[in-house]
Amino acid sequence: MNIYSLPAIISLTINFSIAFIVLMEKPRAALHQWFAAFIFSFAIWNLSEIIILNSANMLPALLGAQILYRIIFLAPAFYVIIAYLFPKNFSRYGSNLFFFIAVFSPPIIMLSLSFPDFQIELITLRETPLIYHYHFTFNFNFVFFILILISISYIVWGSIVLVNKIRRLHTIRLKNQTRFFVAGMTFIFIGFVIIILLKGIIPNPASYYFLSTIFTFIIALFFFTALIKFHLLNPGKLLSGGITYSVLTAVSFAVYFFVIQAVSESLESWIGINSSIFDAILVVTLIFIILPFEKRLQNLFERWLNKDLHQYRKNILLLFRELQIYYEIDEFFMIVTRFITDNFKTSAVYIFTNHPGSDFFFEIGPEEMIPSIPPDSYLIKELKRQKSAVEFYELNHNELSEECRQFCESVHAKFFLPIIYENILMAIVVLCRKKFGLEYNENEREIMSILGSEIASSLRRNQIIEEIRGKDRKRFQLEKLAALGQLTASVAHEIRNPLNTISTSAETLLQKNISEVDKSQLNQFIIEESNRLNRILTDFLNLARIKLAANSEIDIENIFERLSMELQNSNMAEIKITYEFETTQKKIISDPDLLFQALLNLGLNAQSAIQERCNKEKVFTCRQGIIKWVMSIDNNHFKLSVRDNGVGIPPEIRESIYNPFFTTKKTGTGLGLSIVQQITEVLSGFISFTSKPGDTCFTIYLPKP
Repeated sequence: MNIYSLPAIISLTINFSIAFIVLMEKPRAALHQWFAAFIFSFAIWNLSEIIILNSANMLPALLGAQILYRIIFLAPAFYVIIAYLFPKNFSRYGSNLFFFIAVFSPPIIMLSLSFPDFQIELITLRETPLIYHYHFTFNFNFVFFILILISISYIVWGSIVLVNKIRRLHTIRLKNQTRFFVAGMTFIFIGFVIIILLKGIIPNPASYYFLSTIFTFIIALFFFTALIKFHLLNPGKLLSGGITYSVLTAVSFAVYFFVIQAVSESLESWIGINSSIFDAILVVTLIFIILPFEKRLQNLFERWLNKDLHQYRKNILLLFRELQIYYEIDEFFMIVTRFITDNFKTSAVYIFTNHPGSDFFFEIGPEEMIPSIPPDSYLIKELKRQKSAVEFYELNHNELSEECRQFCESVHAKFFLPIIYENILMAIVVLCRKKFGLEYNENEREIMSILGSEIASSLRRNQIIEEIRGKDRKRFQLEKLAALGQLTASVAHEIRNPLNTISTSAETLLQKNISEVDKSQLNQFIIEESNRLNRILTDFLNLARIKLAANSEIDIENIFERLSMELQNSNMAEIKITYEFETTQKKIISDPDLLFQALLNLGLNAQSAIQERCNKEKVFTCRQGIIKWVMSIDNNHFKLSVRDNGVGIPPEIRESIYNPFFTTKKTGTGLGLSIVQQITEVLSGFISFTSKPGDTCFTIYLPKP
């Protein structure tokens, strides 16, 4: 082998790899079969050049020339067949076997008539006499003229078919693929003509031949670019493996030409070692050296080929994390719109959702002239059927309503992204054309479908949260109404009893035959019941007017002293009142007024419990009663306790003691503990109690800073 054949060798590996990739993607599809055959014909073209350039005598060079001659005139026939099939077949001829035979018959017949008098000549290179070069001799006989005419006609024919297809294709992707393919094939045929015409201008045959092999390398790059950039035939995961194979093969040949061949020739001239054996040993060694890099190189190509896809997926993951938080529907879709605009460079995004109680889909933006989408419309049915991003031009525009079609055309709509969760269409995202004249590619279409699935999951979670919150609001409203009704009934009951007493006493006083003693007693009843009404209203207002906490530093010892004085000044001064500290810290941060009120209520309840025990037990007197205030600390809280040795709280009423107006006392309002509980909540704390006969302890827990 020689250096002049290196471009042809690399082109052979690339074209063969691409032909294999295209065929293996869909082996039974006619388009893939013909396209693979077309690319494989260029691989045979490369092979014939390698044979010609590396021939040691005339016979193999002549064989290579025979192959090349026929491939040149058969390639336009492949082009015509593919023009009918790619990217979609709109003609009945594209699947007709007789049509295929009719297309290939003229060039095959003419090539048969031209054998062996084909119009090609082999000459040796002056630099390397054992290397042959081919060139056309333009002695135009009838057969050669017909072959040229057929080839030009086929090229024009195939190009016209493809150009006419462009206006019938609905999607931008297919239009771009077809334009690129037509432009590329036109460039190949024009380039081939230019290469032939340059034969008379370039005096050095070696330079001319090297230029022609470089041209075949450009052809290989065209198919390579078509697969990568324009996703021609969607080669899928086989592409990275084929590229890896091509690159490793090219590297192997390059190393062979520039290193192994030079080393083997030097050793043969110096030592006399057989170069063929040494070449084989070095090639095997080279394979083992390169083999470990295969997987790494393939991963590198996969990341390179799908770098946009990986970046989009990474951004979608970030979006999904952001949408983990609950958002109102408008804010939710504002985040989605911002993501689409930033990542897809979309000029405008419209989002349609169905309002509660309506199956119609309405645009959530402020614009009022945007038409709604009926639930039974063609667009809705098509989106539900495909369940993925749908290009506007893929839709049957005749099935769209006039309003919908005009709206889509006016905003330059490109894609409809259905937001579907468990076969339920929740929203429709309309992506308009890109900014800066850019076009959407196939990777972005795939990403749209992934994005739609993620948005649907997040939106459904939001809806579940909204449903739960709605149920909570209804339940809270019902509970609030029930509590209000219970509170109203309790207030009415508590007020009605003293009012009845006052009313009865007043009516009795109006009678003329009442003694002065009875009058005095009735007046006393009226005063007592009026005072009772005043206490009920005062406690009720205290319950309703609990203020927000105004925290400051409090000396708990001062609070305990005030509480002790307040209780000792009551009509039960004989009860022993003490306090102690189980910690050296005596100051906390809290609201002094609220805390004093809560502790005072607990102290008054403790007094009542001791008095009740005095009334029930003959062996127990109020002088034996003890109320003790205690301050202690645990890991997270300050604990303020009130302990008494009163009657205790019966087990059957312990769950109700914090309810408003619940009381077991004849003169109590039942609001004291309810007020204490609300105060502790305002102070960001909580209250608990333990109780048994002769020992009850209420503890207020306040958070440590």
